[in-house]
Amino acid sequence: MDLIYDEINVVKPGFNSGWIQVMGPLSRTAGVSTDQLVNFPGSHYADPVFSWKNPVAVTDIEFMKSSVLGEKYKNNIFVGDYNNGNLYYFEVNNTRTGIKLDISQQHAGLSGLVVDSSNQLSAVTFGTGFDGITDIKTGPTDGFLYILSIGNGNIYKIIPSSK
Repeated sequence: MDLIYDEINVVKPGFNSGWIQVMGPLSRTAGVSTDQLVNFPGSHYADPVFSWKNPVAVTDIEFMKSSVLGEKYKNNIFVGDYNNGNLYYFEVNNTRTGIKLDISQQHAGLSGLVVDSSNQLSAVTFGTGFDGITDIKTGPTDGFLYILSIGNGNIYKIIPSSK
């Protein structure tokens, strides 16, 4: 059986993800090389910047537009999923072309930017129990993070524990 991954990609002009022949990093796809992919002039294959080996059904990505949760979260990304109702947090790298892992994520064994285990999944999980996230937004007036759940119809407001 072929592996099916969920991915976060940075799409630039000429981007070729290799889909459907490649899911997840090319190095994990047996028997496929970039010369076997459909290529157009100026196109190039690029691995995903992050992958889940077991699909989580990514639904939304939000670049946090404020620092009300703390400076570390500003201009970084929150990702929601449908399958687990999890909210994930990722810090973008200095060139904003990929994801930078913190030390706790590295200690969880997350070095190849692919989640393979529940321990690695928990290392990128910011919050749980949202019962199918469909939308994530930064509040336009208060700057807090808002999560919409399709499973229970609730809107959650994420605030720092000290407020």
